[in-house]
Amino acid sequence: GAGLDYVKIVASGGLDEYSIDDLVSSGAPIDGFGVGTRVGTSADAPYTDFVYKIVEYDGKPVMKLSEGKANLPGAKQVYRRYGADGALRDDVICMCGESAPPYDGNGGEALLSPVLRDGELTAPLPSLSEARKYHRARVATLPDELRGTRPGGRFEARLSEGLRGLVERASSVSSS
Repeated sequence: GAGLDYVKIVASGGLDEYSIDDLVSSGAPIDGFGVGTRVGTSADAPYTDFVYKIVEYDGKPVMKLSEGKANLPGAKQVYRRYGADGALRDDVICMCGESAPPYDGNGGEALLSPVLRDGELTAPLPSLSEARKYHRARVATLPDELRGTRPGGRFEARLSEGLRGLVERASSVSSS
């Protein structure tokens, strides 16, 4: 309007994914967003909280049983399984070396792989465009209720039979 078609509108100042979603959804004529402070932090969790839990000691699986702090014993692998239509079916947490039971003839995609070994990268990091392409393809497999800025669904991984058995054995050894 007003002959100023070359002018671009950039919004900035305290923006996060929710305020940007609200602005875009409302049809605000914004050409770009300047996001700074809230890129590396989150208002509800302004830092990353890591907890180190030992799952194996001297080659033997171990687990913590404290109320609210229990963990799964042993090294693990997570398999993401898809249906014949390509849609996400489920995730199965297995013991390392154990395969996920097939679903529609599909054993699943292993999700965990080492990134560092002895302080060195195990493979080159992907470019930004490669990472974007990979994650867009993964988001496309999600059910609609799990997509978007404010997903309404819930997705839970399940334990393999082998891992459930290991948990039961480790629990009975720890409680005796």
